[in-house]
Amino acid sequence: MCVSQDPVCLEPLHALQCHSKLDSPDDFSTQLWACAFEPSLDNCDSTGHTSRTVATCGGESVCLIDCETGHVLKKYKVPGEEFFALAWSSVNMSQDGGGIRRLTVLAAGGKKGVVKLIHPRANLAYGEFRASRRALSTLRFSPSQQSFLFTGSYDSKIVMWDIGGVDNNYSFKVSQLLVLETSSTPLHLSLPPCSLNTELLAACDEGLLCFNIQLSKNMLKRTEEMEITFPIYEKEGKGQYYRTIDGLSFLTDDIVASKSHMQGSIYLWSWSQTRASRPNKRKEVSAVILAELQWASTETPYLSLGTCPGEGYVVCGDDKGRLWTYHITDLKTGGKNMKTIPPTEILDWPSPVRKSLGPVEGPSINNVTMDPELCYLVALSDKNMAVVWRRV
Repeated sequence: MCVSQDPVCLEPLHALQCHSKLDSPDDFSTQLWACAFEPSLDNCDSTGHTSRTVATCGGESVCLIDCETGHVLKKYKVPGEEFFALAWSSVNMSQDGGGIRRLTVLAAGGKKGVVKLIHPRANLAYGEFRASRRALSTLRFSPSQQSFLFTGSYDSKIVMWDIGGVDNNYSFKVSQLLVLETSSTPLHLSLPPCSLNTELLAACDEGLLCFNIQLSKNMLKRTEEMEITFPIYEKEGKGQYYRTIDGLSFLTDDIVASKSHMQGSIYLWSWSQTRASRPNKRKEVSAVILAELQWASTETPYLSLGTCPGEGYVVCGDDKGRLWTYHITDLKTGGKNMKTIPPTEILDWPSPVRKSLGPVEGPSINNVTMDPELCYLVALSDKNMAVVWRRV
Protein backbone atom coordinates (compact mmCIF):
# COMPACT_ATOMS: atom_id res chain seq x y z
CA MET A 1 0.00 0.00 0.00
CA CYS A 2 1.51 3.35 -1.03
CA VAL A 3 0.58 6.94 -0.30
CA SER A 4 1.85 9.47 -2.82
CA GLN A 5 4.19 12.15 -1.52
CA ASP A 6 2.96 14.46 -4.27
CA PRO A 7 0.02 16.33 -2.70
CA VAL A 8 -3.11 17.38 -4.50
CA CYS A 9 -2.79 21.17 -4.50
CA LEU A 10 -5.70 22.62 -2.55
CA GLU A 11 -6.15 26.21 -1.40
CA PRO A 12 -8.77 27.67 0.97
CA LEU A 13 -11.33 29.62 -1.05
CA HIS A 14 -14.22 30.57 1.27
CA ALA A 15 -15.04 30.46 4.97
CA LEU A 16 -18.80 30.70 5.47
CA GLN A 17 -20.86 31.29 8.60
CA CYS A 18 -24.27 30.61 7.07
CA HIS A 19 -25.94 28.53 9.81
CA SER A 20 -25.92 31.25 12.48
CA LYS A 21 -28.77 31.48 14.96
CA LEU A 22 -30.85 34.56 14.12
CA ASP A 23 -28.25 35.25 11.39
CA SER A 24 -25.95 36.59 14.10
CA PRO A 25 -22.30 37.15 13.06
CA ASP A 26 -21.33 36.45 16.67
CA ASP A 27 -22.54 32.83 16.55
CA PHE A 28 -19.44 30.63 16.77
CA SER A 29 -21.11 27.81 18.67
CA THR A 30 -23.55 26.19 16.22
CA GLN A 31 -22.13 22.82 15.22
CA LEU A 32 -22.23 21.76 11.55
CA TRP A 33 -22.65 18.04 11.03
CA ALA A 34 -23.25 16.82 7.49
CA CYS A 35 -22.37 17.84 3.94
CA ALA A 36 -22.71 16.31 0.47
CA PHE A 37 -22.39 17.47 -3.12
CA GLU A 38 -25.49 17.59 -5.28
CA PRO A 39 -25.39 14.84 -7.90
CA SER A 40 -26.46 15.83 -11.38
CA LEU A 41 -28.98 13.52 -13.00
CA ASP A 42 -26.47 12.28 -15.58
CA ASN A 43 -23.46 12.76 -13.25
CA CYS A 44 -22.31 15.87 -15.08
CA ASP A 45 -23.75 19.25 -15.96
CA SER A 46 -23.79 21.02 -19.31
CA THR A 47 -20.11 21.98 -18.95
CA GLY A 48 -19.05 18.38 -18.51
CA HIS A 49 -18.26 18.76 -14.81
CA THR A 50 -19.95 17.43 -11.73
CA SER A 51 -21.96 19.78 -9.58
CA ARG A 52 -20.23 22.50 -7.57
CA THR A 53 -23.26 22.85 -5.28
CA VAL A 54 -22.86 21.41 -1.79
CA ALA A 55 -25.54 20.94 0.87
CA THR A 56 -24.60 21.53 4.51
CA CYS A 57 -26.61 21.20 7.70
CA GLY A 58 -26.37 22.29 11.31
CA GLY A 59 -28.52 24.12 13.84
CA GLU A 60 -31.93 25.07 12.48
CA SER A 61 -30.90 25.22 8.85
CA VAL A 62 -29.90 23.40 5.69
CA CYS A 63 -27.87 25.46 3.19
CA LEU A 64 -26.98 25.01 -0.46
CA ILE A 65 -23.67 26.67 -1.35
CA ASP A 66 -22.02 27.40 -4.69
CA CYS A 67 -18.44 26.36 -3.94
CA GLU A 68 -16.84 28.58 -6.59
CA THR A 69 -18.54 31.85 -5.67
CA GLY A 70 -19.21 31.16 -2.00
CA HIS A 71 -22.82 32.28 -2.45
CA VAL A 72 -25.51 30.63 -0.35
CA LEU A 73 -27.99 29.69 -3.06
CA LYS A 74 -30.78 28.54 -0.76
CA LYS A 75 -31.38 28.23 2.95
CA TYR A 76 -34.11 26.21 4.63
CA LYS A 77 -34.85 26.93 8.29
CA VAL A 78 -36.99 24.96 10.74
CA PRO A 79 -37.33 26.76 14.09
CA GLY A 80 -36.53 24.48 17.01
CA GLU A 81 -34.89 21.84 14.83
CA GLU A 82 -31.25 20.79 14.98
CA PHE A 83 -30.20 19.12 11.73
CA PHE A 84 -27.69 16.28 11.99
CA ALA A 85 -27.94 14.46 8.65
CA LEU A 86 -28.71 14.84 4.96
CA ALA A 87 -28.58 12.80 1.76
CA TRP A 88 -29.16 13.36 -1.98
CA SER A 89 -30.99 11.21 -4.50
CA SER A 90 -33.33 11.49 -7.49
CA VAL A 91 -36.97 10.47 -7.91
CA ASN A 92 -39.53 10.32 -10.70
CA MET A 93 -42.10 13.07 -11.23
CA SER A 94 -45.16 11.93 -13.17
CA GLN A 95 -46.43 14.45 -15.70
CA ASP A 96 -49.89 15.16 -17.08
CA GLY A 97 -50.22 13.03 -20.17
CA GLY A 98 -48.19 10.14 -18.78
CA GLY A 99 -44.64 11.44 -19.10
CA ILE A 100 -41.98 11.14 -16.40
CA ARG A 101 -39.02 13.35 -15.53
CA ARG A 102 -36.31 12.96 -12.91
CA LEU A 103 -35.86 15.34 -9.97
CA THR A 104 -32.82 15.70 -7.74
CA VAL A 105 -34.07 15.74 -4.14
CA LEU A 106 -32.47 16.32 -0.75
CA ALA A 107 -33.51 14.63 2.49
CA ALA A 108 -32.55 16.19 5.83
CA GLY A 109 -33.35 15.34 9.44
CA GLY A 110 -32.25 15.73 13.03
CA LYS A 111 -33.44 16.27 16.57
CA LYS A 112 -37.18 16.10 15.83
CA GLY A 113 -37.01 12.70 14.13
CA VAL A 114 -38.68 14.10 11.00
CA VAL A 115 -37.29 13.76 7.46
CA LYS A 116 -37.71 16.88 5.32
CA LEU A 117 -37.87 16.30 1.56
CA ILE A 118 -36.62 19.20 -0.56
CA HIS A 119 -36.56 19.86 -4.30
CA PRO A 120 -33.89 22.59 -4.43
CA ARG A 121 -34.29 23.48 -8.13
CA ALA A 122 -37.90 24.47 -7.42
CA ASN A 123 -36.88 26.02 -4.07
CA LEU A 124 -39.51 23.84 -2.45
CA ALA A 125 -39.59 21.76 0.72
CA TYR A 126 -42.35 19.58 -0.65
CA GLY A 127 -42.96 17.14 2.18
CA GLU A 128 -41.96 15.49 5.41
CA PHE A 129 -42.56 12.29 7.37
CA ARG A 130 -41.80 11.08 10.88
CA ALA A 131 -39.03 8.50 10.79
CA SER A 132 -38.50 8.10 14.54
CA ARG A 133 -39.68 9.32 17.93
CA ARG A 134 -36.02 9.98 18.70
CA ALA A 135 -33.47 12.18 16.91
CA LEU A 136 -32.13 11.08 13.53
CA SER A 137 -28.38 10.50 13.42
CA THR A 138 -27.73 9.56 9.79
CA LEU A 139 -29.45 9.30 6.38
CA ARG A 140 -28.46 7.34 3.29
CA PHE A 141 -30.15 6.71 -0.07
CA SER A 142 -29.54 3.54 -2.04
CA PRO A 143 -27.53 4.35 -5.21
CA SER A 144 -29.28 1.59 -7.16
CA GLN A 145 -32.86 1.86 -5.86
CA GLN A 146 -32.90 5.61 -5.58
CA SER A 147 -36.21 6.04 -3.78
CA PHE A 148 -35.02 3.76 -0.94
CA LEU A 149 -33.91 5.81 2.06
CA PHE A 150 -32.23 4.46 5.21
CA THR A 151 -32.68 6.47 8.42
CA GLY A 152 -30.58 5.84 11.53
CA SER A 153 -31.80 7.17 14.86
CA TYR A 154 -30.96 7.47 18.55
CA ASP A 155 -33.37 4.66 19.46
CA SER A 156 -30.76 2.25 18.01
CA LYS A 157 -32.73 1.50 14.87
CA ILE A 158 -32.17 1.78 11.13
CA VAL A 159 -35.34 1.94 9.04
CA MET A 160 -35.52 1.37 5.30
CA TRP A 161 -38.19 3.47 3.56
CA ASP A 162 -39.46 3.86 0.03
CA ILE A 163 -40.22 7.56 -0.48
CA GLY A 164 -41.55 6.85 -3.98
CA GLY A 165 -41.93 9.51 -6.62
CA VAL A 166 -44.10 12.62 -6.83
CA ASP A 167 -46.87 13.83 -9.11
CA ASN A 168 -46.92 17.30 -10.64
CA ASN A 169 -48.46 18.64 -7.40
CA TYR A 170 -45.60 17.09 -5.35
CA SER A 171 -47.92 14.59 -3.71
CA PHE A 172 -45.99 11.56 -2.52
CA LYS A 173 -46.38 8.39 -0.47
CA VAL A 174 -43.87 6.88 1.95
CA SER A 175 -43.84 3.22 2.94
CA GLN A 176 -41.74 1.46 5.58
CA LEU A 177 -39.96 -1.60 4.22
CA LEU A 178 -37.61 -2.90 6.88
CA VAL A 179 -36.41 -2.27 10.46
CA LEU A 180 -32.82 -3.11 11.44
CA GLU A 181 -32.07 -3.23 15.16
CA THR A 182 -28.67 -2.08 16.41
CA SER A 183 -27.32 -2.18 19.95
CA SER A 184 -26.30 1.50 19.86
CA THR A 185 -26.74 4.69 17.83
CA PRO A 186 -25.89 4.28 14.11
CA LEU A 187 -23.49 7.05 13.03
CA HIS A 188 -22.75 6.25 9.37
CA LEU A 189 -24.37 3.98 6.80
CA SER A 190 -22.76 2.57 3.66
CA LEU A 191 -23.87 0.14 0.98
CA PRO A 192 -21.03 -1.98 -0.44
CA PRO A 193 -20.82 -1.17 -4.19
CA CYS A 194 -20.60 -4.88 -5.07
CA SER A 195 -23.79 -5.73 -3.13
CA LEU A 196 -25.90 -2.56 -3.11
CA ASN A 197 -29.23 -4.36 -2.87
CA THR A 198 -28.29 -7.05 -0.37
CA GLU A 199 -26.06 -5.64 2.39
CA LEU A 200 -25.68 -2.54 4.56
CA LEU A 201 -22.75 -1.54 6.76
CA ALA A 202 -23.62 0.47 9.86
CA ALA A 203 -20.91 2.26 11.84
CA CYS A 204 -22.32 2.60 15.35
CA ASP A 205 -21.40 3.90 18.78
CA GLU A 206 -20.56 0.34 19.81
CA GLY A 207 -19.17 -1.28 16.67
CA LEU A 208 -19.44 -1.90 12.93
CA LEU A 209 -22.38 -4.09 11.91
CA CYS A 210 -23.42 -5.72 8.66
CA PHE A 211 -27.10 -6.31 7.82
CA ASN A 212 -28.91 -8.31 5.18
CA ILE A 213 -31.31 -5.85 3.49
CA GLN A 214 -32.95 -8.18 0.98
CA LEU A 215 -36.66 -7.71 1.28
CA SER A 216 -38.75 -10.61 2.57
CA LYS A 217 -42.36 -10.52 3.77
CA ASN A 218 -41.62 -12.75 6.77
CA MET A 219 -38.52 -10.82 7.92
CA LEU A 220 -39.47 -7.17 8.32
CA LYS A 221 -37.37 -6.74 11.49
CA ARG A 222 -33.78 -7.95 11.77
CA THR A 223 -30.61 -7.89 13.81
CA GLU A 224 -27.11 -7.81 12.35
CA GLU A 225 -25.80 -10.66 10.24
CA MET A 226 -22.26 -10.08 11.50
CA GLU A 227 -20.02 -7.64 13.38
CA ILE A 228 -16.67 -6.58 11.94
CA THR A 229 -13.89 -6.15 14.52
CA PHE A 230 -10.54 -4.35 14.34
CA PRO A 231 -7.05 -4.81 15.83
CA ILE A 232 -7.38 -1.61 17.90
CA TYR A 233 -10.00 -3.38 20.04
CA GLU A 234 -7.20 -5.44 21.62
CA LYS A 235 -5.79 -2.28 23.23
CA GLU A 236 -8.97 -1.53 25.16
CA GLY A 237 -8.57 -0.97 28.87
CA LYS A 238 -9.52 1.41 31.64
CA GLY A 239 -10.59 4.70 30.07
CA GLN A 240 -9.93 3.42 26.55
CA TYR A 241 -12.88 2.54 24.33
CA TYR A 242 -12.32 2.03 20.62
CA ARG A 243 -15.60 0.49 19.45
CA THR A 244 -17.20 3.80 18.48
CA ILE A 245 -16.78 3.73 14.69
CA ASP A 246 -17.08 7.41 13.80
CA GLY A 247 -15.71 7.28 10.25
CA LEU A 248 -16.73 4.98 7.37
CA SER A 249 -16.50 5.35 3.60
CA PHE A 250 -15.63 3.18 0.58
CA LEU A 251 -12.46 4.20 -1.29
CA THR A 252 -12.98 1.67 -4.11
CA ASP A 253 -15.62 -0.95 -4.84
CA ASP A 254 -13.85 -3.15 -2.28
CA ILE A 255 -11.58 -1.06 -0.04
CA VAL A 256 -13.12 0.63 3.00
CA ALA A 257 -11.67 3.49 5.06
CA SER A 258 -12.81 3.52 8.69
CA LYS A 259 -11.64 4.71 12.07
CA SER A 260 -12.48 4.35 15.72
CA HIS A 261 -12.75 7.11 18.30
CA MET A 262 -9.32 7.76 19.91
CA GLN A 263 -7.62 5.36 17.48
CA GLY A 264 -5.08 7.87 16.16
CA SER A 265 -5.10 6.17 12.77
CA ILE A 266 -7.37 5.15 9.90
CA TYR A 267 -7.72 1.58 8.66
CA LEU A 268 -7.97 0.66 5.00
CA TRP A 269 -9.45 -2.83 4.76
CA SER A 270 -10.92 -5.19 2.18
CA TRP A 271 -14.66 -5.80 2.30
CA SER A 272 -14.55 -8.89 0.05
CA GLN A 273 -11.66 -10.54 1.92
CA THR A 274 -13.24 -9.74 5.28
CA ARG A 275 -16.54 -11.23 4.23
CA ALA A 276 -14.88 -14.32 2.75
CA SER A 277 -12.91 -14.92 5.96
CA ARG A 278 -16.01 -15.24 8.13
CA PRO A 279 -15.63 -18.55 9.98
CA ASN A 280 -18.60 -20.94 10.11
CA LYS A 281 -21.26 -18.23 10.07
CA ARG A 282 -19.94 -16.74 13.31
CA LYS A 283 -21.22 -13.27 14.14
CA GLU A 284 -17.78 -11.73 14.69
CA VAL A 285 -15.27 -11.47 11.86
CA SER A 286 -11.93 -9.66 11.90
CA ALA A 287 -11.41 -7.00 9.26
CA VAL A 288 -8.68 -7.88 6.73
CA ILE A 289 -6.50 -4.79 7.10
CA LEU A 290 -4.56 -3.62 4.03
CA ALA A 291 -2.98 -0.48 5.50
CA GLU A 292 -3.05 1.84 8.50
CA LEU A 293 -2.87 5.58 7.95
CA GLN A 294 -1.39 7.87 10.60
CA TRP A 295 -3.92 10.37 11.94
CA ALA A 296 -4.23 12.82 14.85
CA SER A 297 -4.01 11.86 18.50
CA THR A 298 -7.26 13.16 19.97
CA GLU A 299 -10.05 12.08 22.29
CA THR A 300 -12.65 14.18 20.43
CA PRO A 301 -15.32 11.82 19.02
CA TYR A 302 -17.41 11.99 15.85
CA LEU A 303 -14.77 13.51 13.55
CA SER A 304 -15.82 11.84 10.33
CA LEU A 305 -13.67 11.03 7.29
CA GLY A 306 -14.37 11.38 3.57
CA THR A 307 -13.15 9.63 0.43
CA CYS A 308 -12.92 10.56 -3.26
CA PRO A 309 -12.77 7.17 -5.01
CA GLY A 310 -12.05 8.58 -8.47
CA GLU A 311 -8.91 10.31 -7.20
CA GLY A 312 -7.80 7.75 -4.59
CA TYR A 313 -8.11 10.39 -1.90
CA VAL A 314 -8.88 10.11 1.82
CA VAL A 315 -9.38 13.13 4.11
CA CYS A 316 -10.09 13.43 7.81
CA GLY A 317 -10.11 16.58 9.92
CA ASP A 318 -8.90 16.82 13.51
CA ASP A 319 -9.69 18.84 16.63
CA LYS A 320 -7.35 21.70 15.64
CA GLY A 321 -8.92 22.56 12.29
CA ARG A 322 -6.36 20.64 10.26
CA LEU A 323 -7.13 18.30 7.35
CA TRP A 324 -5.09 15.11 7.11
CA THR A 325 -4.97 14.06 3.44
CA TYR A 326 -3.85 10.77 1.88
CA HIS A 327 -3.37 10.25 -1.86
CA ILE A 328 -3.47 6.47 -2.28
CA THR A 329 -1.61 5.27 -5.40
CA ASP A 330 -1.13 1.54 -4.79
CA LEU A 331 -3.82 -0.59 -3.23
CA LYS A 332 -2.28 -4.04 -3.63
CA THR A 333 -0.20 -4.63 -0.51
CA GLY A 334 -0.68 -5.08 3.21
CA GLY A 335 0.31 -7.65 5.79
CA LYS A 336 0.78 -8.24 9.48
CA ASN A 337 4.06 -6.32 9.69
CA MET A 338 2.97 -3.24 7.80
CA LYS A 339 3.97 0.17 9.11
CA THR A 340 1.64 3.07 9.79
CA ILE A 341 1.70 5.29 6.70
CA PRO A 342 2.06 9.07 7.18
CA PRO A 343 -0.29 11.48 5.42
CA THR A 344 0.53 12.92 2.02
CA GLU A 345 -0.10 16.41 3.40
CA ILE A 346 -1.67 18.09 6.42
CA LEU A 347 -3.62 21.22 5.47
CA ASP A 348 -3.56 23.82 8.23
CA TRP A 349 -6.67 25.63 9.41
CA PRO A 350 -6.84 28.81 7.28
CA SER A 351 -7.55 31.02 10.35
CA PRO A 352 -10.34 33.22 8.94
CA VAL A 353 -10.44 36.62 10.62
CA ARG A 354 -13.50 37.85 12.53
CA LYS A 355 -14.14 41.53 12.04
CA SER A 356 -12.52 43.48 14.91
CA LEU A 357 -11.92 40.23 16.84
CA GLY A 358 -8.98 38.59 15.09
CA PRO A 359 -8.63 35.08 13.62
CA VAL A 360 -10.83 32.13 14.56
CA GLU A 361 -8.77 29.44 16.26
CA GLY A 362 -8.76 25.98 14.79
CA PRO A 363 -12.03 24.14 15.58
CA SER A 364 -12.91 20.47 15.44
CA ILE A 365 -13.66 19.37 11.87
CA ASN A 366 -16.84 17.32 12.19
CA ASN A 367 -17.17 16.27 8.55
CA VAL A 368 -15.64 16.60 5.10
CA THR A 369 -16.83 15.94 1.57
CA MET A 370 -15.42 16.16 -1.95
CA ASP A 371 -16.98 16.25 -5.39
CA PRO A 372 -16.16 13.21 -7.59
CA GLU A 373 -13.46 15.05 -9.55
CA LEU A 374 -11.88 16.59 -6.42
CA CYS A 375 -12.36 20.11 -7.71
CA TYR A 376 -13.61 21.18 -4.28
CA LEU A 377 -13.29 19.98 -0.71
CA VAL A 378 -15.70 21.20 1.98
CA ALA A 379 -14.96 20.95 5.72
CA LEU A 380 -17.54 21.56 8.46
CA SER A 381 -16.58 22.68 11.95
CA ASP A 382 -18.02 22.81 15.45
CA LYS A 383 -17.68 26.62 15.40
CA ASN A 384 -20.34 27.37 12.79
CA MET A 385 -17.89 27.63 9.91
CA ALA A 386 -17.88 25.81 6.58
CA VAL A 387 -14.58 26.11 4.71
CA VAL A 388 -14.39 25.51 0.97
CA TRP A 389 -11.03 24.43 -0.49
CA ARG A 390 -10.37 24.51 -4.26
CA ARG A 391 -8.00 22.41 -6.31
CA VAL A 392 -5.45 24.53 -8.17
